[in-house]
Amino acid sequence: MTTQHTPGPWELRQSTRHGYWFIDYEQGGEGYTLTKLNCEEADAHLIAAAPDLLEALEALLPIAARVIQGTTDGQPMLRQARSAITKATGEQP
Repeated sequence: MTTQHTPGPWELRQSTRHGYWFIDYEQGGEGYTLTKLNCEEADAHLIAAAPDLLEALEALLPIAARVIQGTTDGQPMLRQARSAITKATGEQP
């Protein structure tokens, strides 16, 4: 899979004047603002962590699949992880 989103890490900051949240990132030594969010703090933190969460889940999935292979207990979790990656990357199920 080729990454289609703006690569992380994304940094979160809050506007002191308006209460908006901004997601910033750096690319090639230049700093940019990815988006302005008008949302609750918890949602802003989740959005800012999205690239890191996706990367971690993609890295863990093959290891988890090997550990769970041949068992039925972990299969729902593997399906859930694959579904989350599909949703995050915009791929078709």
